[in-house]
Amino acid sequence: MLHEILLSLSGHPSALFDANPSLHVTSTATRLLSPPEAELLSSIGHLSRLHRKTRDHVAKIASSHSSTVCRAVATAITSHHLDRFQRKIIEVESRILKQDASIVGAYSIVPLAGIVNEFSEWVKLMEWLWNISNFILPSEAQSKSDIQDRKTASGAEIIDKLRTEVQTGYPDIEAAARQLGKVAEASWLRQLSTWLLYGRLPSFGASDFFVKQEDDESDELSFVVQNKFLPKFVTRQTASSILFVGKSLNQIRCLPSTSKVMSTSTTVSELELLPVHVEQLSQVVTPVSAAKLSEAVANIRLSLSRNLLQHLLPREKIVETLTILHQFFLIGRGEFAMTLIAEADEKILSRHRGLLTKPNQSVKGFLLKDTEINQILARAFSVLSTLGGEDDHTDDILDTATEILHLTTHNLSGHRPGTPGRAKDADSALPQLVNFAFDELLLSVPMSLTMDIRSPLDLFVTKADLDVYSSINAYLLAVRRAHLHLAQLWRQSSIRREHPGPPGYQYSNTAYGKTVLRRRRQRTNERTRQMRRIWATCSAAIFFLAEGEAYFQGEVVQESFKHFLSWVSGPRRSLVEGSRIASPTFPTTPGFRKSSTEGDIEQQHDPEVLALAHRQFLSSVAYSLLLTDMNFTKTLRTFCTHVDELVAYITRLNVIQQNLDLEEDEGIEDYAKNYKQDEKEMSLEMDRARRRLDSDLKALVERLREIDSERIGASAPGFKSGVTMQEGMFEPLRVGGIDRLLMKLDWGGEDEEEEQHEDLL
Repeated sequence: MLHEILLSLSGHPSALFDANPSLHVTSTATRLLSPPEAELLSSIGHLSRLHRKTRDHVAKIASSHSSTVCRAVATAITSHHLDRFQRKIIEVESRILKQDASIVGAYSIVPLAGIVNEFSEWVKLMEWLWNISNFILPSEAQSKSDIQDRKTASGAEIIDKLRTEVQTGYPDIEAAARQLGKVAEASWLRQLSTWLLYGRLPSFGASDFFVKQEDDESDELSFVVQNKFLPKFVTRQTASSILFVGKSLNQIRCLPSTSKVMSTSTTVSELELLPVHVEQLSQVVTPVSAAKLSEAVANIRLSLSRNLLQHLLPREKIVETLTILHQFFLIGRGEFAMTLIAEADEKILSRHRGLLTKPNQSVKGFLLKDTEINQILARAFSVLSTLGGEDDHTDDILDTATEILHLTTHNLSGHRPGTPGRAKDADSALPQLVNFAFDELLLSVPMSLTMDIRSPLDLFVTKADLDVYSSINAYLLAVRRAHLHLAQLWRQSSIRREHPGPPGYQYSNTAYGKTVLRRRRQRTNERTRQMRRIWATCSAAIFFLAEGEAYFQGEVVQESFKHFLSWVSGPRRSLVEGSRIASPTFPTTPGFRKSSTEGDIEQQHDPEVLALAHRQFLSSVAYSLLLTDMNFTKTLRTFCTHVDELVAYITRLNVIQQNLDLEEDEGIEDYAKNYKQDEKEMSLEMDRARRRLDSDLKALVERLREIDSERIGASAPGFKSGVTMQEGMFEPLRVGGIDRLLMKLDWGGEDEEEEQHEDLL
C-alpha cells in the first residue's frame, strides 16, 4: 500500500483513492482500509488529485495561452514547484527503503500518520498553485474556442495578482508567489526590451503587450498604449516614455532618407547606442522597482533624443508645424477665417438657389460631399494667396498648409468634440471638452478641420491633440461667423435706410408727388420705429462678440502661443571664454539637449517633453477660452443659432417689404402671395428672435460673472500648486482673468425697474 500511496502522489491514478463505485469489485483496496485509516489518508488523496489537476492544467496553459507571461508562470509551476514535490516523494521513498528511523518504526512498520505528516505542508501550497492556475485560465475551458470565449488573465493581471499574493502570512506561499512573480516580471521585461531597444512589437505574445498598433487606414504605422495591459508598477508617465522611445526607433528604422541625413551629419546610429541602452535596461532587476524602471527609461529616452532625434525632428520643423496650428486652427491668421466663412456662405447660398429652381429635389441634395467641402477650403486658400502683393516673398506656411490641411465630415452620432486622451495623469491629460459641437454651424453638416500628421511629427502631435484643435477651431469660427453675419446687416442699404432715395424736387413740387412722398415718409418712419429694438439688440450682440473675440484672440490665443513658441525656441547661454563643454552620458537637466557651438550653448527640448508641454498649452488655452465650462458653451451655442435665425428673419422681411413697395408704388402685384400677411408673421417671428437673442446675451454675461467668481483662487490646468517647477520645464502663461472681459461688457448697469423689459438697450 505504501507504493500505491507514493505512486498516486506522483500523479498516477490509483484505485486506492479514485475507485469507481459503479464497478462491482469483490476485493478493492478501499475495503482493506479501516474507517480511521481511510480518514487519515483523505488528505493524501486530496493532495494526489490536486497534483494531477494542477499538472494537467498548467500544461494546457503553457501550450495554448496567448500571453507569454502566463506561459512562463505555468512553466515555472511545472519545472520548479511540481518538480520539487516529485523530489519530496522520492526523498520519502528513499528514507523508507533505507529504514530511516525518522519514518520507519519497529519491526519495519511505516506508520500512516508519518506519511501523512511528511506531505501535510504541501496541501495548502498545492491548493494555492491550483487557484493561481485557475486565475490564469478557468478550468472549465476545455477547447481553444472555450479559452478564447472565457475570461483569461493577461500578463499584467497575473503580475499584479502575484504581487498581491506575496503579502500573506504563510511563508511557503510567500516564497512561491515571490518566485513566480520574478519569473513573470522577467518575461515581461523581455517583451519590453524588444520594443524599448529595437522599436518592434514582440514577435510572440504581442496581443498581451500594452503597446498596440492602431488600426488605421493610413499607410503610416501608429501605436497607442492600452492601460489594461499595463502592470501597476508602471506609471502612466513611464508608459508614455516607453511608447515614445519605441515609436522613435520604429520611425528611424522606417525612414531611409532620414538615415542618410543622419549618416552625413553625425557618426552615431541607433545600433551604436544599443549597448548603452542595454546596460541601462539591465540595471532593472526582478522584482521590478517602479523608480528603477522609470530611471532606466528616462535615461534611454534622453540618450536617444540627444543623439538621434535632433536630426529626425529638427526645431525648424517643430516651429513650422506649431505656426500652422496657430494660424489656421487657432485662427491666428484672421483673413483665413473670413475667406473660409465667405466661401462657405456662398456655397450654401448657391445650393439654396439650386433647390429653389428644382422644387422636386429631396433634402439629401442639400447635403455637401467631402469633395465639395474641400473645394471650399481650396478656394479659401487661393484667395489667401492673392492677398499678398507681387513683391512679397513666397508664403511657405500657406503652401505647406495647403498640402496638409483638409475639411472632413463625420457622423454626428459618433462624434465627440473633446478627446480626453488615454492617459489620466494630471500633467499629460488633454482637456475635457464639453459635448456641445459647433462644427455644424459653418456648412450645416458636422465638419472639422484636420491635418495630416506625417512622420516624425506624430512624436509630439497626436490625433487626440488634433481633435482638441478641431474643437477649438469650430468654436472660434462660430463666434467669428456670428459676428460677420451681424455686421453685414449694416452693409445692406435697403435695410438700414430708405432705398432707393426719394425723387428730386421736380417731382415733389406737384400735389401728387407731395402725397406720394408723405406716404413713403410715414411708411419709412413706421418701419424705422419697428426696427429700432432690432438694431439695438444687434448692436449689443456685435459689441459682445467683438469684445469676446478681442479677449479670446488677443489675450488668450495670441499671448499663450507667443509664450509657448518662445519656450520651444529656447534661450541661448553664452559660454565663458576658455571653458570646455563636458559631454556627459546623459544630460543633467531634464528635457534639454546641449550642443556646443562657437560661443553659445543651444538648448533643444526633448520631443517627449515638448509633447507634454504642448498638451499643457492646449489645456491652458481651452480652459481660458471657457471650452471646459458646460453652461457657457451651451448658451453660446444657442446664441449662435439665434443669431442666424434673426439675420434670416431680417433678410426675409426686407424682401417682403420690397415686394410690398412694388405693389404700392408701381402697381406690380403677385396674386399668389399675400405680402401683408407675410409681413405681419415675419415681424412677429423677428421680434421673438430678438427676445431670444436678448435673453442669450443676458445669460452669457451672467454666466461670465459666475465663472469669474468660481475661478477665484483656482489654478488653471498645467499649473502645479505648491510644486516647484524644474528648470527648463514649460509653465503655461497666466493670462488675464474673466474680469478683464467683464469690465468691457459692463453696459452701465440697467435699473431694476427696467428688468421687466426684454431689451438690452
